[in-house]
Amino acid sequence: MARIAFVQTIWMEHLGVMYLSAVLKSKGHKTEVFIGTNIRHLVGDIKKYGPDIVGFSCTTGAHEIALKIAKEIKHCTSAITIFGGPHPTFFPEFIEEEGVDVICIGEGEGALADLADAVDKKTEIGNIPNLWIKQGKQIIKNNVRPLIDNLDSLPFPDRTIYYNKYPFLNLSQKVFIAGRGCPYKCTYCFNESLQELYSGKGKYVRFRSVENILAEISKTLKNYNFKTVYMCDDTFILNKIWLFEFLEKYKTKIKLPFFCLVRADLISEDIVEKLKSANCCTVFFGVESGDENIRNLVLGKRITDLQIIEAAKLLKRHKMNFRTYNMLGLPGETLKEAFKTIELNIKIKTDYPWCSILQPYPKTTIRRFAEERGMLKGSVISKYFFKSSVINIPQIKQLSNLQKLFYWTVKAPSIKPIVRILIKLPSNPVFDLLFLLGYAYSYYKSECLSFLEFLQIGRRNIFSFLSS
Repeated sequence: MARIAFVQTIWMEHLGVMYLSAVLKSKGHKTEVFIGTNIRHLVGDIKKYGPDIVGFSCTTGAHEIALKIAKEIKHCTSAITIFGGPHPTFFPEFIEEEGVDVICIGEGEGALADLADAVDKKTEIGNIPNLWIKQGKQIIKNNVRPLIDNLDSLPFPDRTIYYNKYPFLNLSQKVFIAGRGCPYKCTYCFNESLQELYSGKGKYVRFRSVENILAEISKTLKNYNFKTVYMCDDTFILNKIWLFEFLEKYKTKIKLPFFCLVRADLISEDIVEKLKSANCCTVFFGVESGDENIRNLVLGKRITDLQIIEAAKLLKRHKMNFRTYNMLGLPGETLKEAFKTIELNIKIKTDYPWCSILQPYPKTTIRRFAEERGMLKGSVISKYFFKSSVINIPQIKQLSNLQKLFYWTVKAPSIKPIVRILIKLPSNPVFDLLFLLGYAYSYYKSECLSFLEFLQIGRRNIFSFLSS
């Protein structure tokens, strides 16, 4: 039996960790998760656990604090440190960093299970697909294995890894995922690179069977008392045949209110009717930019203003709330174009407007776009995409300020003239606070959490934002 410690700094449950834990436990290994931002306390707890393997899943930006923790772990334990997730997948030279023993590229279930088996049996780890391994001065670079074709073959996520140790994470909302892979190629997203990575390695977009996902929800309902279901697939309505079968069975077997992510160009009358009939209470979709040329030519979204407007009308007609995702600080964006994003959100009467600042992550098309035009401030990536920008364009300071005031400007359009003046001020803690208040209220209302749950999670995570 190998002992695996998963480490994270954000107080929330991650489906990826729960899937990895479930697979490892099915192989007879022991897992535990450690959460916190106090590195000394975190490392002390991990040392007491005595892990053989310490795993980090990290995005670009968040990888920096994970690396600090890994270095401290290497000083006081002999555990193997392994990094997975988007950053090592698309930035594999990360293996060269001090404190990193192994990186996992792409899907991690099979690779981490093979590593745990090898550590347990004290056999060679150098030839495990998906893993790059540092051995002395040599780096072994293995190819990726084929994609998991039958998602039903995976065990259900191990929720006990969080709830047994951190019971306050056992919220009244539970997260589920029905499939893997997104067929779209938005320039700001990793999907295009991931599709290239797995070219010839199997079907990229895959769905679990309806019966399998319903069985997981039913089993979770028996074990935990929760009130809402969050289907976190990138585009839950992608496969219409699968969707209608799921919705028909869900409304008789589960019945709980749920919310999901959609695309405006896929929304239709019959889809909205069936979502509503199955007790879908809220949907989320991307507007990204209110300027159609930026949305489609720069961001590669391939969605028109008319499609967004018509989708919103359908949702309003059926009394379904919706949250929109938006971005400011886009390459070449002007204040005039940014205010078009606000105007479009006002026009469609967004219930919960969210807005982030573009982060051009490595190996994305928009990163190359910005680099080729000399729009990047060095190679730095902001830790949080709600905080600051690395794009160098003439009005970026005002755009960053506008992002902080986005929620309030959409919800109270009469303040636009005042906002146009305020955004000329230097960035300041008041703007950060206003952003947090709007974000928090939108999150609380759109995700159907109880007020106590909202306070518990918010209290633990807010300091990470304020200190970044």
